[in-house]
Amino acid sequence: MTRLDPRWFQIAFVGCFLAFGALAKDFALTGLQVLGALSASLLTQAFWLRRLGLPARGVGPYLSAVITAIGISVLVRAESVWVHPLLACVACSSKFVVRAGTGEQRSHVFNPANLAAFLAWAVVPGAWLSPGQWGSETLLALWFVALGAWVTRCVGRLDISVSFLLAWGGLLAARLVWLETEASLALSIWWHQFSTGSLLLFAFFMISDPMTTPRTRSLRVAYAVLVALAAFVWQFVLYKPHGLIVMLLLASPLVPLLNRWRPGERPQWLTASGRSPPPSPSAAPGL
Repeated sequence: MTRLDPRWFQIAFVGCFLAFGALAKDFALTGLQVLGALSASLLTQAFWLRRLGLPARGVGPYLSAVITAIGISVLVRAESVWVHPLLACVACSSKFVVRAGTGEQRSHVFNPANLAAFLAWAVVPGAWLSPGQWGSETLLALWFVALGAWVTRCVGRLDISVSFLLAWGGLLAARLVWLETEASLALSIWWHQFSTGSLLLFAFFMISDPMTTPRTRSLRVAYAVLVALAAFVWQFVLYKPHGLIVMLLLASPLVPLLNRWRPGERPQWLTASGRSPPPSPSAAPGL
């Protein structure tokens, strides 16, 4: 199983998270919206692969499109059916259109699901984010952490997930100490804020995206701490919503500059055979 593309496990787990969390508990999301996001993601991916003449053998090139569609479905709510397909189309297109770097360091700039979530909150009318609809059930959180850690380890990005969670958890705890919150109440508040599904989704499947993170470990750790600190200030000092989504989007353009300053090895998703796909001159593997 360690020779399979980790994205299969990512799809399976986040798909279950969507089915038993969002679809079962949040009536603002419909099956038609999920189907629209999935269809638009796959069609957009196919269009760009054909348009740019990129290799499209097997299902590998489409796994990321499925992950993007699920991520949009988990995070975004809308009054209309057209919003989810539109966001999926824009998000998947951004991987091919908004790119930076040269040679082995060239890749897309924004995490597609993060971009879609930001647009839903800041731009698209009749759309909003619903990041906490799953509650904070301990067992669900533990399973999410376990599989998320396994997936990020397979692509060499467990360090950024752990660094972010430590930084974010520490900042939340420091705030409660600063507010002189009673110990038992502070622990309850901290766990409620720290164990939400949206935070774990962000930590293990968004900020850890191997295509949009620094390629050296020290810079990944610094990047994770920077995003956590900026999001904390946005949310708890400036009292604005969705700090993690906003700050990851704003920080993403720094990644190509960091990779140019300290180049690292291009990340590779494994194929079903356990081998990395051959590099493409015009697109990073794993699109």
